[in-house]
Amino acid sequence: MDEILIVGNPNTGKSTLFNTLTGEKVHTGNFHGVTVSFTKTKSKFTQHTFVDLPGLYSLSPNSYEEKVSVDYILSHKNSYIICLCNNQTLRRNLLLAMELIKLGRKILIVVNEVGNDISLDYNKLQEKLGVTVVNLKANKLKSFNRLFDVLNKLEFTNINSNEIDFYKIKALCGCEYYRKLLNLNDSILQENHKNLENYIKLNYEQIDNILTYCEYKSKKIVGKSKIDKIILNKYLCLPIFFCILFIIFYLTFFSVGKFLSDNLRYLIQNIIGENVVNFLYNQNVPDFLIALTRDGIFNGVGSVVSFLPQVVMLFLFLDILEQTGYISRLAFCLDDTLKNVGLSGRSVYTLIMGFGCSTTASLTARNMSDKNAKIKTALLSPYMSCSAKLPVYAVIGGAFFGAQNILIIALIYILGVIIALLMSLFLEKSKLPSNNQTFIMEFPSYQKVSIKHTLSYTLQSALSFLVRIGSVILSLSIVVWLLQNISFSLTYVKFSGQKSILQTLGEILAPVFSPLGFSSWGAVSALMAGLVAKEVIVSSIAIFNGVNTSSIAESIVFASSAVHFTPASAISFMVFCLLYCPCISTLVTFKKELGTKWTVFSIISQFLIAYITSMFTYTLFKITELFGYVTTVICVIIFIILFYSLIHCLKRKKNCAYCNKKCK
Repeated sequence: MDEILIVGNPNTGKSTLFNTLTGEKVHTGNFHGVTVSFTKTKSKFTQHTFVDLPGLYSLSPNSYEEKVSVDYILSHKNSYIICLCNNQTLRRNLLLAMELIKLGRKILIVVNEVGNDISLDYNKLQEKLGVTVVNLKANKLKSFNRLFDVLNKLEFTNINSNEIDFYKIKALCGCEYYRKLLNLNDSILQENHKNLENYIKLNYEQIDNILTYCEYKSKKIVGKSKIDKIILNKYLCLPIFFCILFIIFYLTFFSVGKFLSDNLRYLIQNIIGENVVNFLYNQNVPDFLIALTRDGIFNGVGSVVSFLPQVVMLFLFLDILEQTGYISRLAFCLDDTLKNVGLSGRSVYTLIMGFGCSTTASLTARNMSDKNAKIKTALLSPYMSCSAKLPVYAVIGGAFFGAQNILIIALIYILGVIIALLMSLFLEKSKLPSNNQTFIMEFPSYQKVSIKHTLSYTLQSALSFLVRIGSVILSLSIVVWLLQNISFSLTYVKFSGQKSILQTLGEILAPVFSPLGFSSWGAVSALMAGLVAKEVIVSSIAIFNGVNTSSIAESIVFASSAVHFTPASAISFMVFCLLYCPCISTLVTFKKELGTKWTVFSIISQFLIAYITSMFTYTLFKITELFGYVTTVICVIIFIILFYSLIHCLKRKKNCAYCNKKCK
């Protein structure tokens, strides 16, 4: 079976073409580095295997994902290559295409027609390049007829070329990658230092001649838009971003999302749950199994399932922001700010993905060329509040703050970002100083949102969430219920009157959390269960309090419940959930990507930060309750001034000691 590689610049539509050819649903996005590893799948339309490689600008790799692509291309010499170009950015795309032609590989040029206001003579382009050229729309299967004919006949062009000569040219042009490949020394490279500029200049002169011959005309300047004068304004970019986040939060938690969640909760609790429990009663099933079904499954799993609409809506909005091209512009806006804390615009995509899933987000940090920046970015991803924590904020915050909870949730998200930036600054000044980072980024033109793509991506997110609930959450809810109803002597606590295993362990650890305001064994046990998956926290609260999905918020108000809070301890608990140790799947990813040392560092540092921040939050809220908001604001201002003065004095003392030593 023939293997065909799909290569091209970022944002040309490679993953879209791959999905259309194979019927897969690989995530696509308008951001450099979305694809960080290759994906291989057999096509459902042709008898070929297609490989979707990360985007690259040339065969001289400058980043992790580009190196992945170049390594794969050079190590699979017998594979066929589809080089995808975009008719809007054809001049830049052809640089890679011409390098592949000169490398002497079996190649087919495919031009993705994105812009309708562009004229190009494809016959003349094919004549000038000397290889087969096919034009199509990557997201329209009906435009693939010509491509399928070429693929079935394998009409790929192979221009004879010496591969080693190509390596030498690239090495002599200053490419470190090929220098190591051929083991060339510095003296040879220094003698040919000017070759790089001449090589690139000759390539683009040749490309310009080709485009002139092919009568290539474009009325639109790609990436330039009147909207960008507003979006990219240095004074307006952040306020606009925060307004967008506020709208997303409102629609997700208090409008459409809440309406859908309430109705799904009613369906699970009042229709499905009650009917199943009544059926078991009529069948004379033992009380133990009935209690397990009602409390362990429906009250546990159901409490998480009911938040499915809100989780899906969050992913939907992230996909819309990505499709339109806004994420790339946000990365540009934040690049200078992030450089001050040792990051770059490349970190933006990883951090934003952290709002969805920390595990997936930490994987996208692979594409960073600087090792220290990669480690920092991955370590910071759990500080972004993932979708699994949404039920915690909605249930606990909603019980105490009502409509004001939207402000509480927004502040919690912002708090996670602020602490992540402070943590990055600490690492930058201590163990992980960043080198000069190259941030290559292009602005994709603003695009209409593809309803098909959005629905597909949203459905994928929903199915992924349901699969997680159907496997991990269900099994853990049953385990938690058993631990809460079985004593260490393996007796059912309802009949024996003994303390359950979980209650015993929770009471041992509870005093540790007393300074944070929540010291009930149930709250501590829920946090322990949340180490496996954060979704389990809400289901555990439902199980411990012995209530159904809709009554969780009511139960946590009463001090007699296993899990109970006051307004101050509720905020403290929510902050702790935001910041404490990430779930096991994220830690496994850290172990694989970053190593044991940084995984252990992540566990310890996040717990300490969560503990200190929650204690500060609880104390601050108690002061507010006692003395009012004005006094609290004054105390905070005094604290900031004293803290800043302390740091300034320490720096001044150090400098004075140095000066005195020099003067003497």
